[in-house]
Amino acid sequence: MKTDYQAPCIECGGRCCKYVAIEIEDPSNKENIDHIRWYLMHKDVYVFKENNKNWYVEFRTPCEALEKDMKCGIYKTRPKICMNHGNEDGSCEYFDSPYLEYFKTAKEFEDYLDKKGKKWLYKFQKKK
Repeated sequence: MKTDYQAPCIECGGRCCKYVAIEIEDPSNKENIDHIRWYLMHKDVYVFKENNKNWYVEFRTPCEALEKDMKCGIYKTRPKICMNHGNEDGSCEYFDSPYLEYFKTAKEFEDYLDKKGKKWLYKFQKKK
C-alpha cells in the first residue's frame, strides 16, 4: 500500500460512511430478479451494479461513528473494511463513481430489464 496516500474524507463528506452494501446474486433468473424487486420496494434500500459487474443491495444508513464534521469517531479502532476502503483498490467514490447501474425503485429496475429484453423474467401471468 502507498504510504503517501491520503483519502479525501473531509472534502468528500463521508459518502462511504453513509451506507452498507452487500453483494447479491446477479439478476440472471426469476428468483434473483424477484429478490431485487423486493429489496427496491423498501425505504432507503437501493441496488446497484458496480463497474466490476458485481451486484449489491445498498442500505442507506449512516455509520454511528460518523461525527458531524464528517470525521470518524473511532478512527484508530475502525473496522478493517473501513481502513482498506478507497486506498489502492480504487473503491473511493470521491474519485470515480463505482456504479455502472443504480436503481432506486422497482420500476427503474423493471425498465432496465425491459431494455435488456428480459421483461418475461418479472411479469407473471395470473392463473384463472
